[in-house]
Amino acid sequence: MKKNQNKEMQEKDILGKLLEGTSLGAAEELDVAASASVCVIHKGQMTVLELTAVIDTLSNLASDLTVVLAQACGFCDNCGQEHGGEDCEESECSEACAFLNGCKDSPAEGVMHCELCQGLLDGSGDIRVPDYLLEEAGIPKGAKLEAFSDDEGEIVVVAADVQQDITDVPPAIVAILAKSSVCLAELDELIMREEIVYGK
Repeated sequence: MKKNQNKEMQEKDILGKLLEGTSLGAAEELDVAASASVCVIHKGQMTVLELTAVIDTLSNLASDLTVVLAQACGFCDNCGQEHGGEDCEESECSEACAFLNGCKDSPAEGVMHCELCQGLLDGSGDIRVPDYLLEEAGIPKGAKLEAFSDDEGEIVVVAADVQQDITDVPPAIVAILAKSSVCLAELDELIMREEIVYGK
């Protein structure tokens, strides 16, 4: 019993230190929003200015964390694929040429002209198999799949060894990263490798 009381006291002290310098300690009600990786504590009742201050703080935090993720992935450089080498003025894809050949300051078009990143963005590289076939093969519905061809020219589809990839990222976040020309192929790779990208 004494151990439990000590633990409760420690937790209360930790919470007290976290709330120091905020108006939360005096709040009559506190609301908590929690997910697997984050916990947000805020006042249960707020004025407009208090609410906008919370929104501003969370927006800044989201921006800062997005920058960390973008830096971990880097800009898309056409994922190492060679470019045709035409001059920007003569190329049909002048925007892509301008980015890939360095004649443009902004990489805004990078992902849009990278076949690999674009495939991850629009899902064109996804393997789709009807549910009844998955059931017959003993593969759970919704499992990530991978395919390969055998010596006889047949394509074999199996459950992927790694069951997490870019499709597990909320689409709105993927869209923001793509518009900023963050490399989606590198993002996908970091997810599959379970790479630590924050706090290392």
